[in-house]
Amino acid sequence: MLDRTLAPPAYPIDWIQFPTTNTYTTKQGVPIHSISLGEQPVFKFEYTIHAGASEATKAGVASITSMLMKRGTQQHTAQELNQKFDFYGAFWDVQSSLDHATFTVFGLTKHFESLMPLVFEIITQATFPRDEFEKEIAIEIQKNKLNWQKTAFSASQIFRSQLFPNDPYGRVSNAESLQEITREELVGFHQTNWLGQQPTIFLSGQISAEAIACVASLVDLSITPKTALFERPVLVSPRATRTHESREQALQCSIRMGQVSMNRQNPDYYKFSVLNTILGGFFGSRLQKNIREEKGFTYGISSSLVPLKRAGYWVIGTDVNKENAAETCSEIRREIQELRTNLIPSDELEIVKSYLMGSFTGELTQAFDIADKLKIIYLEGLPIDFYDHFQHQIMACTSKDLRELANQYLDPSNLHEVIVGAI
Repeated sequence: MLDRTLAPPAYPIDWIQFPTTNTYTTKQGVPIHSISLGEQPVFKFEYTIHAGASEATKAGVASITSMLMKRGTQQHTAQELNQKFDFYGAFWDVQSSLDHATFTVFGLTKHFESLMPLVFEIITQATFPRDEFEKEIAIEIQKNKLNWQKTAFSASQIFRSQLFPNDPYGRVSNAESLQEITREELVGFHQTNWLGQQPTIFLSGQISAEAIACVASLVDLSITPKTALFERPVLVSPRATRTHESREQALQCSIRMGQVSMNRQNPDYYKFSVLNTILGGFFGSRLQKNIREEKGFTYGISSSLVPLKRAGYWVIGTDVNKENAAETCSEIRREIQELRTNLIPSDELEIVKSYLMGSFTGELTQAFDIADKLKIIYLEGLPIDFYDHFQHQIMACTSKDLRELANQYLDPSNLHEVIVGAI
């Protein structure tokens, strides 16, 4: 009989074979990457385009364009579109990030070929009705005003604007800037980016050859890619700044500290991920133990590396009472200096390596998760063996490697600091 008082034996994860993908290129040169896995008859369709916030000339244009695409086409109203997707039991959305925008559909494989013509109708025939535009702008302005009242939102926005002061990555929207957006700007952005740029399409789940052929046919009938990306300035890392913004009604203050950093193209990205995890990248990190467990200043604190297409940034974030803000910032700098001075104990390093490998394994359990990683490879122009190399570098890194990285990339005196709230 199994003795449940004894924990099962644990074994290290040495290597995970990253699944391969199939790629089909349409006559128009549009790549369709597919991964067919899983027992359930479901699919995920992703149409990704260079239509993120950094591709627009104004803050808010990309995200509102994505929202308005769902509000009607030349053939169907917004209500009719939603009814059709509901009829097939499908979920759909159009969202934008700093670099890209994506039209996503989840559905049953038996309805794939019925849904795809509707998807391409929305992409190519969105009409941006004026009444829907006016309603959406009013909603976004109100949401924006409410968000800026939140210290965490404000701190994050101010922090990013200080990291990238003269770049689209650093643009933030407010009620006044949203009010200035015109419907014509959205139509122009849709024409230039959604219809003028070459998309990348990802299919995952139970994907048949017929499904790929269906998408390829619709792409070749609907899309005529051009090349006219928004010209961006050269990225320049600014000197460290400190911004403290008082909010009388706030109960706590939100802290953001960090700097412009690397993206996945940097060969040091792999080992820096280990360094970041040790400092603040998981629940057993040094910042959690210090700021949360030992001092009790916060419910949570974390550090994150945010890789973008043209750059990346590294940020530490937490919320604390105002009387603990100064000491929290001081302790963050002390923990960084500790990584620059002393070697990480081998047992601590092994725990973090096991955590990262376990997390990576858990992210490869279904086709949709694997597709998310494949998107990173293809959209960022990474080598196809990126995740194989990632695993090798994690397991091979040493405490000495990490100390050298900390001295190269983390200088407590160069951190941007933003505090918003009760000061």
